Amino acid sequence: MGASSRRNCLQCGVDSVQLSLANVRRRRQVTCHACGTKLEIIVPTGIYTLVTMSAVILGSMLVPVLLMSIFEKKWSAVALAIALLFALIFGSNELLNRRATVQRKD
Repeated sequence: MGASSRRNCLQCGVDSVQLSLANVRRRRQVTCHACGTKLEIIVPTGIYTLVTMSAVILGSMLVPVLLMSIFEKKWSAVALAIALLFALIFGSNELLNRRATVQRKD
């Protein structure tokens, strides 16, 4: 989460714009904590759509494996499927945060 978890404010230049790893939307409105400037974090449409659809398709492919593993009581497979699901979610969010840009809100 190092370099991609924060961005610099366009007005004051302070590293104060926090990028959330849990909630990534295409457009997010934030306020700089140092100067109070209204900013917008924007992820390009094509990348956002491609990454989100890929994550949805791969995540939906994990659901039947997860359910069958629960019914067959293969708990190691359940744990692995849940770990893969979390890695998919947070990995795609990290990728989207790396492509995000900060702009002034109009």
